[in-house]
Amino acid sequence: MLKNQHIPYKIVITGLTRNLFQLIVILFLASQTLNAQYFNNRYPVTDGWGGGGLNAIENDSGYISVGVYLSLTTGKQNIHVLQTDFNGNITFQKIYGDNTYSYFNGFQNSLTKLVGGGYALYGGKNSGSQGSNFAMLFRFNEFGDTLWTKTYGDTVFFQTGRHMRQALDGGFILFGDNTQTAAQHWVIKTDSLGNIEWQQTYGGPAAEGPRHIAVCTDGGYIFTGLTQSGGVNPSTGNIRITKIDSLGNVVFNKFYGLSEEEVPWSIEQTQDGGYIFGGGITFPANNLSHPYVMRLDNLGDTLWTKVYPAPTGNSPLNYINTIFELPDGSFIAGGMDYFTDSISIGKNVGFIVKIKANGDTLWRKEYILLTGPSSFHEIKDIRPTTDGGFICSGVINPAFPDTGTQDMWLFKIDSNGCVDTSNCWVSVGIKAPQPPKGELVLYPNPTSGVVTIEIPKQTAKPNATFHLIDITGKEVLTKIINSNSTQLDVGWLPKGIYFYRYLDKENQFNYSGKLVVN
Repeated sequence: MLKNQHIPYKIVITGLTRNLFQLIVILFLASQTLNAQYFNNRYPVTDGWGGGGLNAIENDSGYISVGVYLSLTTGKQNIHVLQTDFNGNITFQKIYGDNTYSYFNGFQNSLTKLVGGGYALYGGKNSGSQGSNFAMLFRFNEFGDTLWTKTYGDTVFFQTGRHMRQALDGGFILFGDNTQTAAQHWVIKTDSLGNIEWQQTYGGPAAEGPRHIAVCTDGGYIFTGLTQSGGVNPSTGNIRITKIDSLGNVVFNKFYGLSEEEVPWSIEQTQDGGYIFGGGITFPANNLSHPYVMRLDNLGDTLWTKVYPAPTGNSPLNYINTIFELPDGSFIAGGMDYFTDSISIGKNVGFIVKIKANGDTLWRKEYILLTGPSSFHEIKDIRPTTDGGFICSGVINPAFPDTGTQDMWLFKIDSNGCVDTSNCWVSVGIKAPQPPKGELVLYPNPTSGVVTIEIPKQTAKPNATFHLIDITGKEVLTKIINSNSTQLDVGWLPKGIYFYRYLDKENQFNYSGKLVVN
């Protein structure tokens, strides 16, 4: 009798099989794009004002975000958790707080979706009296119900939570302020129930401002904050980035920055074991700030830094709040631009920028919901979604003629940063960068071969770039353009809809639109 045997086998992928597989993948991606739902909403609260939009997280039911809620009845601030469906409609919202304390979220990304289900949030509470400031960890289930809370600190010093992540062992790494020492950067490692395993303070002797912490693949952690304790011209404020091991021992501690004032916000580990950092930099000569990105190797040494263009005027409020790496090695970042020129004075817009692995810009868009020229918009978080797009959150505050109060803001975009996939660069409810007088002309469109690109002479500059992007967000063609009239053969591309973007080398003039290859 023959015994049962495990018979080895192999799958042979023929050219036909491979083509069929590629077709299935393309059809799947297309169906995901077509079925995706896009929206741009504000979420008012009753009896008070809200805001925050500090997180944007996709889950099985839609999207969850967290913000603040100030009750006009009690005068206390509470935590506001909002769940929507995939169309942006509210399915539930919860308010956490009481009449004794005010409760606070940490900074953006302070809500974490946990392996195993549910969420954790790090923040703080205080009663308004001396010695009543504590850091606080909340544990919620998938429906927003509180499972447990933990309070950290004492009644003597100021303590609060700023940011947190789930550790590799299922516990939590907590990052916040503690004025017990001059160090102020306060790191707590807990188990999965919030019980302290170890805690340590870092930094000093001058002022410090904790911002973000990330979990590293080696089991350690890296955090960033504002410091006046070291670096070039420390009194203006520099960036501190500290890497610690799994027990809190310092691996490296470095200062970054020029003679200007730098503001750190977000840090993440990259796929190559290095790190990506986002924030802002202000130049004292004109008080103009710029979004600022820095990439580091695994030892914390700088690979490159990028200072991105700021809007017109001399605004000190242009910065990146969050940045992270995408699977293809590019990066996506979001933040705020503030205009102080004579035309757009007081205008705040959210912006999202997608950049290459070397820091060069792929695309950059401005986002608004309110129409008032001085209404406030700020993007706090942006996260990828399973359909290939992104869910974004932030805060809006109306100014005349807009009405209402400060509210949470949540919107859904596709992989190219748009809510209207039929015309990627003209979006409903979202404002894309506007070109100057005169338009780029691309013809014939549709085309099956050669197209002509004509740029107004007054805006044509040498070494401009023309980018062509397919519906999945992949850049399929880049062309250097040195004249105001250029011909380009696109007949080799598969039939379909593509989106183009024209940028000069200073990103000063931007044109965008749709190209159909038939």
